[in-house]
Amino acid sequence: MNPARAARALASRAGWLFAMLLACITLPAGWEPLQRLDLLAYDAIEPIFRLQGTPVRSAIVAIDETSLAALGRWPWNRGVHAEVVDRLAEAGVAAIGVSILFAEPGPGDERLADAMTRSGRVVLAVAPRAAEHGASGVLEVRPTPELRAHAAALGHVDVELDADGLARRIFRRAGSSSPQWDALALATLRIAGRNNEASSLPTHEAWLQSASPIWRREGEMLLPYPDERGAPIAISYIRLLEQPALADQLRDKAVFIGTTASGLDGALATPASSQHGSMAAVEFHARAYEAVRNGQVYRSAAPTLTLALTLLFLAVPALVHPRLDIGRAIGLGSLVLLPPLASGFVLARTQLWIPPAAATIGFIIGYLGWFAVDLRRSRRGLRHARQDADATLRSIADAVVTVDDDCRIVLMNPVAERLTGLPLAGAQQRRLGELLDTFTEQRAQIDETLGVCLQQRRMIRLPEPIAWRMPDGTVCALRLTISPIGERAEGAVLAFNDVTEALAATSRLEHEATHDTLTGLPNRALLLDRLHHALAQADRRCTMIALLFVDLDRFKRINDSLGHHAGDRVLEIVAERLTAAVRGGDTVARWGGDEFVVLMENLDDQPAVAAIAHKMIELLERDVEAEPGTNLALSCSIGIGVGPRDSADAGTLLLMADRAMYRAKRQGGGSYTFYSPEMNTWSRDRLKMESALRAALQNREFELHYQPQIDIRSGRLVGLEALIRWRRADGELIRPDAFIPAAEESGLIRGIGDWVIREATSQAARWKSEGLLPVPLAVNVSAQQCSDMNVVDTIRSALEDSGVAPAMLKIELTESTAMHDAERVAELLSSIDRLGVGVAVDDFGTGYSSLSLLKRFPISELKIDKSFVHDITSDADDAAIVRGTIALAHSLGMTVVAEGVETQAQLRFLARHRCNIAQGLLSSPPLPADEVRNWLEASAPGLRRTAP
Repeated sequence: MNPARAARALASRAGWLFAMLLACITLPAGWEPLQRLDLLAYDAIEPIFRLQGTPVRSAIVAIDETSLAALGRWPWNRGVHAEVVDRLAEAGVAAIGVSILFAEPGPGDERLADAMTRSGRVVLAVAPRAAEHGASGVLEVRPTPELRAHAAALGHVDVELDADGLARRIFRRAGSSSPQWDALALATLRIAGRNNEASSLPTHEAWLQSASPIWRREGEMLLPYPDERGAPIAISYIRLLEQPALADQLRDKAVFIGTTASGLDGALATPASSQHGSMAAVEFHARAYEAVRNGQVYRSAAPTLTLALTLLFLAVPALVHPRLDIGRAIGLGSLVLLPPLASGFVLARTQLWIPPAAATIGFIIGYLGWFAVDLRRSRRGLRHARQDADATLRSIADAVVTVDDDCRIVLMNPVAERLTGLPLAGAQQRRLGELLDTFTEQRAQIDETLGVCLQQRRMIRLPEPIAWRMPDGTVCALRLTISPIGERAEGAVLAFNDVTEALAATSRLEHEATHDTLTGLPNRALLLDRLHHALAQADRRCTMIALLFVDLDRFKRINDSLGHHAGDRVLEIVAERLTAAVRGGDTVARWGGDEFVVLMENLDDQPAVAAIAHKMIELLERDVEAEPGTNLALSCSIGIGVGPRDSADAGTLLLMADRAMYRAKRQGGGSYTFYSPEMNTWSRDRLKMESALRAALQNREFELHYQPQIDIRSGRLVGLEALIRWRRADGELIRPDAFIPAAEESGLIRGIGDWVIREATSQAARWKSEGLLPVPLAVNVSAQQCSDMNVVDTIRSALEDSGVAPAMLKIELTESTAMHDAERVAELLSSIDRLGVGVAVDDFGTGYSSLSLLKRFPISELKIDKSFVHDITSDADDAAIVRGTIALAHSLGMTVVAEGVETQAQLRFLARHRCNIAQGLLSSPPLPADEVRNWLEASAPGLRRTAP
């Protein structure tokens, strides 16, 4: 690499190299601000990555202000401590750690020593203390020889304070001269883990020693952040003496005795002090015991290891960052999160804390350095871009002509040269007007506009395109924009944009504005215009017209099962057949979706209209080949309005034909119906129904009944399906098939569906609070609820509000809903599945399922429609369908639920073919919530299994 290139490479990496140098200086030196940042990082990261521990097995007997007020001035007679030790020993505690320093003999020592001997599980504290009166060294403060001789072990209570003055760590062993004493938490854990036989420690004559001027430590133990997870329970000293039964709560726990009263507790500042204040030393050691017991103590990485990892981390962006494009380089900034995340991951896996602050700060410094270098490079590129402006101008698609203030041509780009057939050299310094005379007849308009632009110094665009004759004689349409150059109108730029193709496209769009794109038929706007004209003509000529509203029956199933491309092909064929059924002067229009409207004019009688309607039905009932090898049978419903007999208003006549069509559809489809006045009554009833439904939703008139689902093999209750009922104000109970269609048409089904989800989860929570047997609860969702992702938020909110476990909820949707818009439904079901909620397909077998799509969905359960279950013992076709569905579901790893099980014969058939769950009147009809309680008792009635 030559020197210039090497210099450029170093310059592009200057920020990263500076960051690496800074890390090499600060890490080995133990720079205090960096240490403080690492400690803050530890406090934030450790709780997130901490592994789950076992339940707390420690407790504190606290010498608090209440105990001091009851037992008198401190220190107490040690006989009081003996009584507490005896009480704890009788309760069967695992070990007793005493964080009180019994450094001097005192009254009651003999009683305390005897109690310690009887317990055999008492650990006493050893502490360091600086030598007094100017002497050097560190003193060991130990219990008196008498107490030491009867203790099960001694443990040091030395606590290390970090650079920020907070207590986070202790040492496994410490002592003067040599680290001979276990930490109090560790010594207590050793006693808690052995049998009840305690051995006395060797007797030492002196209680205060200075074997060495150095207090030696060994085995750093970095403790977890002191949150609620490791908090021991605390019992007041006096309460334990006054209420012996409290000791029973401490069985098999390690108990730490110490002071918590202000002025006596030797409180420690911890990372949690800002929220909870200082922590009593006894609580600190109890938390240390829990951390050691759960394996949640950590060690800090050596500075050399931290430095090596930091340099390795910074070396990667230093090498690759300058080679990345701007988008990827900015994306690389997300690596700033890598050091803390990696530290947390290593901490959880290896109990090794690798401080991330140096790597994180170094990355930020290096990244900002790169950004500064790139900004300088960008500015340099901008200067080059300005220099290349002429070249850019020559490459654009518009024809650009630049003129000076005397309207002489200065510059033309290649497109303008092709437009005029002149090279730039041949056009320069020619007046613009001379050039325009050759190619357009609108020179005067262009000259006038150019003059206004130069005078007013503003951009002007001609409102209409100009006609331009190309050198080859073809004519094109150009839209002209004129912009002044400079603040003093030193010239102008004329941009000619070729809009010939755009105008042609506009013409096509004007046609499409009045015609349906798919079928080529007149659309709604053109139909309404012709209808108004036809009604006016019929009134003048005393003739009549007929408006036939045609709706395809069950067309949605074709879209759901075969896809929209097949549905579009069917609509094209329908348009062709309807056009063939009518006269040449009649209008066949597409109203929208699967609806068509036929306008017939100049009619003399009604039978002619009926004949045409009959012919339409016959033509549409012929098989349709939507795609090769797939023949479909169609049918339609036709509503007919006759004008001006029924109405002379176009909108009213359309509404009448629409109502007549719905009457034909309600009668089963495949027929036509003329409008009659009584249809208005049905419309009013439907409006009343919708109004009543809105009021019912507001007044909470809906209620849920629950039908048990029974495991066929064991006969036990394994689930409940929530089914909505409407109890009107007069007490009448209405089944869903009487009001759900109206709810779906009015859009109220979304609100009702959301209420069902929330009510079902709330009821499950109430049953759980009553101690009843929890079972999964199935809730039906409608197609409209599945049309967007809002139902996911509803489910999540209902689970959070009720506290019900996601596994206790199952969402049921019909087969046709599941197959509709497969990509979106797959995304919806995946979101529900990620919540932990089960998904079941209801009424399976009644739609057009795609097995490949079914396999892609996170479906855990298929429900066989009751129409197939009803005759499985007598109808070979139904039996074969049920057997095939069970085999299909099991091959996909799904559970099978049979609906509508009413007889023992049906149950035996299902059991013989390994169906999993039965639901139907044989076990129970849908029950109100109060009656379901009998099923949820521990001795819940089951469905006796019938042998296959």
